[in-house]
Amino acid sequence: MPESPDVDLVPIKEQALAIAKKHGAIGQMQAQEEPIAFGLTAVLILAMYDIEGKDFEGIAAEMGKIENVQSAEVAKMDLALG
Repeated sequence: MPESPDVDLVPIKEQALAIAKKHGAIGQMQAQEEPIAFGLTAVLILAMYDIEGKDFEGIAAEMGKIENVQSAEVAKMDLALG
């Protein structure tokens, strides 16, 4: 979540994708924008990982340290079967 509606989301998306990749994201990643309220737009990073040995809360905490980011959290996690 950016600090304000006036924040440029492009650098946030680029840095968050770089962090995801650094921590072993596999396959194609996506950065999406989701309108929240009062002009605020959330940045969603969609990435796949081999789950074993990953610290997802740590990855989110690192993304939360990006300049102009107010908070970061793991919003959803699905397991692929097969």
